[in-house]
Amino acid sequence: MLLAGLLASLAVGWGAIPGGVLLWGGMPLAGLFSACQATRRGLNNYLAWLAPAPCLYAAHYALWGFAPPAGAGLLTAFMSLIGAAAGHVLVQRGKALWTDKRKGA
Repeated sequence: MLLAGLLASLAVGWGAIPGGVLLWGGMPLAGLFSACQATRRGLNNYLAWLAPAPCLYAAHYALWGFAPPAGAGLLTAFMSLIGAAAGHVLVQRGKALWTDKRKGA
């Protein structure tokens, strides 16, 4: 997760469009999938969503010396919360994200 935050923070130096796409799109999606997978693997869903946003802030501080836009961090936290809730529902149902609906496939 820290590596994804570092990549999103590095993209800010590449220009406005790559930086915006990775800060506002890539990092929230990475948070969503990582929180979902962490919850599915047994981490408490109340803890799984906490890591992505601080990792984004830590990587941005370490690289640039200032915080990323507040909206990007909040969107990352919100998407991670959704991912943790989805992982919890998948655990309760006993299904994986990639299972096929047909039994024989």
